[in-house]
Amino acid sequence: MTDLLNFDNSIGTARDNRSKPVHDWYRFTAGFSYKLVDKIIKGEELAKGDTIYECFAGCGTTLVSAQNQGIKAIGNEGQELLFDVIRAKLNWNVDKNKILNELENIKTNLRTNQKYDYHKLMISLYSEKDLSQLYSIKEQVFSISELDIMLFLKLALTQTLHKSSIHPISVPYISRNKTIRKDLSAFEIFEKIVFKMLDDIDKIKIVKQSSKIYLHDSRTKNENIFDNSCTISITSPPYLNNLDYGEVSKVCSHFFGLTNSWNDITEKVRKKLVTGATTHFKNKEFNIDNYKNTEFYYLNSSIVEPLFSLTEKIRLESYKRVGKKRFDILVLYYFEDMFKVLKEMRRIISANGKAYLVLGDSAPYGIFIDTTKVLGEIALSVGFKKYKIIKLRERGTKWKLRFRHNLKLSENLLILE
Repeated sequence: MTDLLNFDNSIGTARDNRSKPVHDWYRFTAGFSYKLVDKIIKGEELAKGDTIYECFAGCGTTLVSAQNQGIKAIGNEGQELLFDVIRAKLNWNVDKNKILNELENIKTNLRTNQKYDYHKLMISLYSEKDLSQLYSIKEQVFSISELDIMLFLKLALTQTLHKSSIHPISVPYISRNKTIRKDLSAFEIFEKIVFKMLDDIDKIKIVKQSSKIYLHDSRTKNENIFDNSCTISITSPPYLNNLDYGEVSKVCSHFFGLTNSWNDITEKVRKKLVTGATTHFKNKEFNIDNYKNTEFYYLNSSIVEPLFSLTEKIRLESYKRVGKKRFDILVLYYFEDMFKVLKEMRRIISANGKAYLVLGDSAPYGIFIDTTKVLGEIALSVGFKKYKIIKLRERGTKWKLRFRHNLKLSENLLILE
């Protein structure tokens, strides 16, 4: 068995994916390296009879890597935008000639001067000419009847949105204090991306699609995935760090009409995701007595009671801060949600299976939460027998000024057996 205890310190980041075909079709800052998946597949000696479970599919790193190795994989993704991204990234047998024909049709029918009903966010990010082209491309892409062709071109358009903006769209923020100089129009960028994606597919051996994605919230049971049906799980859950996964894709979700407002993001996106940010809940809705009546508390009271001491310190500290963010409530909701995820994971993984989770510790307002260890202990309450923690790298230094603490945080690999 290949040594699984030694990892490059960038394995928990998406840096490697930027230069890897297919993986770079949608860049997501909070992702992890495809090399981690490859190493685990090799180290665990997975074969065609095995199946990998991915409960936070994100931009599809685990599913794409598994398919490239000829291994079956099944995943859940709660965001419709990323669900479509993954579906496009997994279809390597898309008809190239049909793509080129549709691209030529879009070019022929491109409207560069027509005004559409632009979302106000789009108006602030693109030139008038590019806006018209982007909406014209969208109109034509959405009219394509063949789903796989439509999804392929929609993904190319998603990339185009990021690369044709006046201001850098660096997840999760838009850098409005910077301006990008562009020599290509929105359509020219779109065309270039389509050619690049087709070229990537040419580099990949034609293989049968072995990965499958479901639009599903992993906190609840997915009836399509049977008990004990997967050998292993490879995933990276949302970190307890206030990164709002519901907001990070708002440019694309607003453009494609999936959302139109902050309320839409809350109702249509955030509610389907693990609570990882203070924007995911209203402070007044939290009730400690109700919390103590949950299955999570009943099975994990010895873990939660010490957490209460920490969250009380966070609550008191929040009153001294400008934002007064209720990280104390966030911590409690986060671990309850992750309990539900781990419970579902245990149902799906076979008796002798394992789970590999890339995780980061947290220090809201300078109060350390040993996230990885807490989740390891919670995993024992849902049926896992033991856990191991491997430190991948130090992280969190960029938050020093924002949250005013000097604690060194870790990114870790939590291995459950």
